[in-house]
Amino acid sequence: MEETIILLREQTIFCSRLLKLFADLTESLKKNSLTMLEIVNQIEPAIAELSKNSLKAQEFLERQQFSNFNEFINSQPAGVKKDVAIRLLQHNSDLQSKLQRQTKILQRLTDKGKNFVNFNLNVLSRTSANPTYGAEAKTGSQSGRRLFDANI
Repeated sequence: MEETIILLREQTIFCSRLLKLFADLTESLKKNSLTMLEIVNQIEPAIAELSKNSLKAQEFLERQQFSNFNEFINSQPAGVKKDVAIRLLQHNSDLQSKLQRQTKILQRLTDKGKNFVNFNLNVLSRTSANPTYGAEAKTGSQSGRRLFDANI
């Protein structure tokens, strides 16, 4: 049970750190700040550490012949350590749900930013707008092809 608590505590720490970094990245994207690269550079090692922890947890569960921590913890006798493990497991589950929501927000923000950049590149390159933007545009463009295509 000790190893379970250690693995779950590590997982809680890594998920909490990632959640904080994801929130910082979201704010950076919203403010169009230059700190994005710095935050991404911090996220990569945190994800690597969480991945290592996940592998250790999977190996532990295989040794114990259980498919997940919930089954393993429920099979243990009642006691303080079991209560601690249950609370850690619930906290990890909550953190992972928050990470999933934050990841979806980041995905939408990056997609929106990419579409904004593509739109501006189309405007600057005088790309013909007939199929992309609705009414046929009259521009000085000699090419009917688009290098970038975005619907904003």
